[in-house]
Formats: sequence, C-alpha cells, structure tokens
Amino acid sequence: MPEGTHDVKIFDTCVIGVGGVVGSAIVRELSRRGLTVLGLEKHDGPAQETSGLNSRVIHSGFHEAPGTLKARLAFHGSRMLIDYAARNGIPLLKTGMLIAIPRQAMRSGLWREVGSLWQLWRSGRTHHIEFRWILSSAGVRRIAPIDAAGGIFIPSVCVADVMQFIKSLQRESIQLGAELNYSCAATAIDKGREHYRITTNRGDFSARNLINSAGLSAASISRMAGGPDYSVEYFRGEYYELRGGIDRWGIRTLVYPAMPSGSRSKGIHFGPRTDGRLVIGPDSANVESPPTPKSVFLDAARRFIPSVSDDDLEYSCAGVRPKCGSDFVIRVEGSPPLINLVGIDSPGLSASMAIGEHVAQLLVAAVDDRRPRIA
Repeated sequence: MPEGTHDVKIFDTCVIGVGGVVGSAIVRELSRRGLTVLGLEKHDGPAQETSGLNSRVIHSGFHEAPGTLKARLAFHGSRMLIDYAARNGIPLLKTGMLIAIPRQAMRSGLWREVGSLWQLWRSGRTHHIEFRWILSSAGVRRIAPIDAAGGIFIPSVCVADVMQFIKSLQRESIQLGAELNYSCAATAIDKGREHYRITTNRGDFSARNLINSAGLSAASISRMAGGPDYSVEYFRGEYYELRGGIDRWGIRTLVYPAMPSGSRSKGIHFGPRTDGRLVIGPDSANVESPPTPKSVFLDAARRFIPSVSDDDLEYSCAGVRPKCGSDFVIRVEGSPPLINLVGIDSPGLSASMAIGEHVAQLLVAAVDDRRPRIA
C-alpha cells in the first residue's frame, strides 16, 4: 500500500506472535495504555509452540545471573503473574521449589552439588529471594517424599495453568479493543517512512510500530522486517509422565537437581501440574539430534525415587525453545520502531507480564524520540 493511502486502518502497533504467553502479555499491556493493537498469529489457536509445551513453572529468577534481563524480569514478572492469577481465578499450584542433592552424590563427595547450591544461595541473596537451607534427609522428606541428602527450598515458586493464563490475557485485551487474528501468517513486511505494511495470507495490515514476538520464528520475522539477522539455537526438551500422577507419588513440590554453575539447563526435574499430573523433564538437546532415550529420564527419576520402574514412565510431549546467547534479546531496531524479542526461552513464562511492561516502556521512548523537538 503506497504511503498516504487511507483506505486501510492503520493501527498504532502490530504484535506478531500473539498465540504465546509473551505476545499475549504485550498486547494486554499496550491495550491497557490506550493504543490500538493488532495481533497476528500463524497458528489456529493459543499455546501451539513453546508456551504450550513448557514446564508451567513460575520461576523467581533464582537460577539467573544477577544483572541480566532474565533475572530482573523474572523476579518482577513472577510476582505480577501470581497476583494476576489470584485475581482472575487462574489455576495455580503453590508448590515451592526444592533444589536437592541426591543421596547417591555422597559417594562422590558432594563437592559439585554443594558448590552448585552455594552459587544458587549467593544468587538468591543478590536477588533478595526468600529461601531456606534443608540440611538433612528428614528435612527433605518433610517437603517431598524423595531420597535426598539436603538442598535449598524456595517457597515462592508456583505452577500455573498456562492455557488459562493466555486466554485471560487475550480476553482482557479484546475487551480493551485489541484485534487478534489467528491462522494469519505474515508473508512479507514492507517498511515505509511512517508505518509498516504487513502482508499475510488473510490480507494486508498497517501499523505505525511493529513488535516481533514470534518465538521460534522471531529471527525470520526480523529479517522480513528489515531488522538484524539473528543467530538462534533451538533446543528440544522432552517430558515423560509418571503414571498415577501426584496422588500416587505424593510429590506436590517441584524437585530439581542441583546443577553445575553455568549449566544451560535447570535439569530434569519432577513437575506437578494443576490437573494432577506429575511429569519429569525436560532434557536439553539440539533439535537435530535423535530423541533422548527413555533410560535418561528413568535414571533421573531414580536419583530421587529409586523404586520408579520403566513401566511407571509414559512419554508425554516435547517442546522447542530458542536461545540467542545467555540472555533475552529485547531491542528497538530502526525507524519506524521495530521491537525484536529473540531467544525468549526460560524463564519467559515467569517474566511475561514484566516483558509486556518493558516493551511498552521501550515503545514509548522510541516514539518520543521520533517526535519533532520545538526549539
């Protein structure tokens, strides 16, 4: 559409990738600020990629390096999400998180595991996150029926119903005037002097600003919009389910292994779900690698529950998460403003509402910078 043509509505902002939790949180935040918001999603429903296949854990930022966007936004966003869930009737399990040392680690001297917990303790103090040390097997069993020598317990961590959270964010956005379009994939993006023209399989749309929250497709959307060519790695995380769920195994707390400092994964962990299921996962493997053998998950389960058998584990699902370095990439690129969100992996769910605020603040600053100054 040529510049100056007025037969197509021009939205203040277009958000690409509104089926996920981060895109939904951004749309809600911008709508609350009075902007006209267009949301585009290539899938036919919400939570079809990373958001629908993650651990559902609302992290406190405990695992993240101090000073990173991940740490800051997860710390703030987790509190926002828990409060929002309570106010809007979204199912939420107040599980807490136990980061435990398996008893078998005592045979190797415990040095790696204790060192990992020490690093987490230092990080927790930096982030002012409430936690407590568990210094005995009996103390562990008072929290979860597992075999472990000790660990750290973080009471603020929760598990949420992600689908209900996304649907609530989207209902609120629509009530505020946002227009959300599913089965609507961007095929071309043209940048004009004053706005973007987004060509989709369902027609053309125009917006003064563009926000790229396309998850696994964020790098390609950035290129399409004339932004940087980001290098992104994609990791697969598989999950197994323990037959009988929470009722059978009695695990109502998230149980994580103590991982080495700098690990790219938080480890294969026990995860209770709001529907009563109990899962174990995820692993972390390049998407091009073959499926992880079931024995890896069985071994991980037996580190804390030696009685788990092969028949107790049933394959659940696998999700893919993008990584672009060690931190979230959330940047304003060019003019008209393009805000790219790339490599939004864990703790993206926890940080989602704070990401929405952060993006809104970046957008306001970018728009202000474009306004002419009066001498």
